[in-house]
Amino acid sequence: MSMLLFGGVTFLAAAFRGVTGFGYALIAALGLLFLPSPAAGIPFILVSDLLLTCFLLLDREQGAVDWAVARLMLAMGFAGALCGSLIAASLDDGTSRLLVAVTVFAAACVALVREPPHWLRHRTVGAGIAFVVGVLLAAFAVGGPLIAAWLLAGGRDRRTIKGTLAVFFGAVDALSLAGRAMVGAIDPGVVGLLATFIGPTLAGFAAGRLLSARLSIDGWRRLASGGLFAVAVAGLIQTAVTLGLNFTTPS
Repeated sequence: MSMLLFGGVTFLAAAFRGVTGFGYALIAALGLLFLPSPAAGIPFILVSDLLLTCFLLLDREQGAVDWAVARLMLAMGFAGALCGSLIAASLDDGTSRLLVAVTVFAAACVALVREPPHWLRHRTVGAGIAFVVGVLLAAFAVGGPLIAAWLLAGGRDRRTIKGTLAVFFGAVDALSLAGRAMVGAIDPGVVGLLATFIGPTLAGFAAGRLLSARLSIDGWRRLASGGLFAVAVAGLIQTAVTLGLNFTTPS
């Protein structure tokens, strides 16, 4: 039953990514509660997110990249990903579940902010955020809304934001997987998860792309904001449940 629920979550996550261009890892991480260990689930999310990112970059309308900004993001994101891989290797399952839940809730709340504050626009702040997001992606596969908020606050050309984020997430996902492999933070069970759930993930993404072609701009905004609000609520509930399990489970 738990595996069926995880399949449903990753299908919905991929469908949301197909419609909006973001949010796969944010939603898929909610499904980690249904898996025996995050050690296999987080690498599965990273691999799936990398695959969906490649599909998005093949779309010329969404593949434009602001390389002047992307270079800074990638340099700091890579450094953060290496640190995040080391953190992932040192966490037990209970702590990892709790930190994932808290990160999902915080990231969803950030994503709900329509107009990021102007103080976020500075390059130094952006470099720090890129490093933090690299840590979060490598350790928990979540954190994208933080870097998106920086790009929006800086008044970047919105036509390049999706492509710039896709390049950043794809590169950091790949480095995160390599770092996790080097420190032994990838559970062999990820192979079984990929074999079982990559089909539903791709099906969800395809369904999302089909729905995206039928949505108006207003419909897209309502779906995106409503989905993020639902993720924030679900993340808060997951945090409470995880805390309860940690307190009631004997050490």
